[in-house]
Amino acid sequence: MSATFEHELAALRAEFTAYAVRCLDALDRAREMLHSRDPELAARVLEAEKEVDRTEVRIEEQCVRLLTLHHPVAHDMRVLITILKLNDELERIADHAANVCRLTRRIVLRGGHIPPVLLQLADRVVLAGRAAFASLLEEDVSKARQVLRGDSAIDRLDRRVRDAAPALLPQASEVESPLDSYRMSRELERVGDHLANVGEDVIYLITGEIVRHHASA
Repeated sequence: MSATFEHELAALRAEFTAYAVRCLDALDRAREMLHSRDPELAARVLEAEKEVDRTEVRIEEQCVRLLTLHHPVAHDMRVLITILKLNDELERIADHAANVCRLTRRIVLRGGHIPPVLLQLADRVVLAGRAAFASLLEEDVSKARQVLRGDSAIDRLDRRVRDAAPALLPQASEVESPLDSYRMSRELERVGDHLANVGEDVIYLITGEIVRHHASA
């Protein structure tokens, strides 16, 4: 590949890494808001969401341009394909984080209850996010496979939140907070799914192996 392509690819990878940090930081802020019940944290995440959307479009445009102009092969091709796929996954993670902040703010402003198991779920999802980012940054297959295996723990916590929601309804002074907790659990479970997809894409980047539905975990 030409020196121009190598330079542009390096610049794209640097921008993509910063974008990934921004998306996962939104997830961490959502978890922090759940624990602290500080509604002011929502504004930071929702404001960052706009920049995430703009960056997602810019990264996709750069990937398509490099693929079209330079026709890369082998590892360089896998890098661009992986960035394209992860670009979408990360944007959705940031969207779910913003939705968690919106739901948390609603519960907090009405003085509602947040189930402890929901806090555990948020903690687990953030840990998975950090592990997924480490696997990408370090191009570590074993860490990527750990992210896939960890998705089942996220699913179990999500089920516990959903199973507890009906019992909370008669005890609550209002029904909206248990329902918002249920919705929040679904948002976090979807983040777990996207993180598992990140793990699959990292495995593809490093090995060229196409992993679907955690078949190789």
